[in-house]
Amino acid sequence: MDKLEFLNVLGRVLARELPQEEVLSNVAYYRNYIEQQVSRGRSEEEVLRELGDPRLIARTILDVDQQKEEDPNGRYDGFGGYAGYDTDTETVYTQEADGRETYSSGPERSKNPRSWFGGRLKVYGFGWREWLILFLAVAVIFLVLGTVFAVLWRLLPVILLIWLVLWLYRRFFS
Repeated sequence: MDKLEFLNVLGRVLARELPQEEVLSNVAYYRNYIEQQVSRGRSEEEVLRELGDPRLIARTILDVDQQKEEDPNGRYDGFGGYAGYDTDTETVYTQEADGRETYSSGPERSKNPRSWFGGRLKVYGFGWREWLILFLAVAVIFLVLGTVFAVLWRLLPVILLIWLVLWLYRRFFS
């Protein structure tokens, strides 16, 4: 993905829910940011990889815009939070070097230097290790259930015999 494609995707997603003026402002911000980083000697690909998916950036911008609209007192501080309020609800997307996507939340900005809003909450995509753990967990569950049903299957004649005796006793001797 190049800069133009990145900015087009960002603009298209934002245009669905924001006025044109805000869309242009956000696209201009990211265009300037990319150009500034490239002028400092970084490659365009490196900057775009650091920024991550433009759809997720747009989602973050739209979430902040929605918070501005929902604030009845107009106390939005313009930096992802509200003056006098805790900003723990703010969530930001970053993409790690190993390809994992990270969502960070909270006011502790210094803990996650790749995120503007800090990092208490992290949600990762499934890699091969997570799939292996999931597979092993499902295998253990099936093994346990299989063992329980195997034992019950072997005990079924005894259980049926006891049930039949109790039924006959109640039917004829009660």
